[in-house]
Amino acid sequence: MKKKVFSIGTGVFGEGKPKICVPIVEKTREEILKRAEEIAKLSIDVVEWRGDFYQDIEYRDKVLDTLRGIKQRIDKKALLFTFRTAGEGGEKELERENYYDLNEAVACEKADFIDIEAFLEEERTYREIERLHRTGVRVIASNHDFYKTPEVGEMVRRLKKMEDMGADVAKLAVMPVKKMDVIRLLEATVIAEEEMEIPVVTMSMGQMGVISRVSGGLTGAAMTFAAVGKASAPGQIAVEDMRKMLDVI
Repeated sequence: MKKKVFSIGTGVFGEGKPKICVPIVEKTREEILKRAEEIAKLSIDVVEWRGDFYQDIEYRDKVLDTLRGIKQRIDKKALLFTFRTAGEGGEKELERENYYDLNEAVACEKADFIDIEAFLEEERTYREIERLHRTGVRVIASNHDFYKTPEVGEMVRRLKKMEDMGADVAKLAVMPVKKMDVIRLLEATVIAEEEMEIPVVTMSMGQMGVISRVSGGLTGAAMTFAAVGKASAPGQIAVEDMRKMLDVI
């Protein structure tokens, strides 16, 4: 099946080796911009700003000013904005309308990607993705399960639902409680990659699931997350180690 790939600053998303994304999880503007300068020097593809870690996330003007500062510092690397809600492992919670309005405001400032939680309000997600697309941004629909790994069919269903919602990328992160959970996630990734038109991003979290973060070249996962400093999710590998592993696998 022909993939809906697209260009980002460092290459083509959805083709070749998995792209490397590094999150910024600092709390203050000064810390965030300092981290952005450090990340700019690295051989990676996408910078994720985790807005839920930012101490002034409720102040729209400060958010947009910080966003502009990040973009100025990361050169050609793509910028992904994510506000992860507390229900899916995030640091803070926003009123629902504020969550959706924040995503649109950041999209209008020309972030390259916006992450939207697909099943926060499932029916509304269709409209919100369309709303974000009108700004020209790419949308990553996501779902996170920090307690278990669903059956293969259910994981594939969720990823396909994100495609049906109109997302440009479908992302699924799950937690393994036994080794076979990791294998199931890898199997679901292969099936989804073969049957879907949009790129998929998947991971099995924690130490047990580390193999899923470096096996995208085999399974078809289009992007993986690596850490500089504090990790944003359990099991993330340091960016220097990630690049070496992807060059080998």
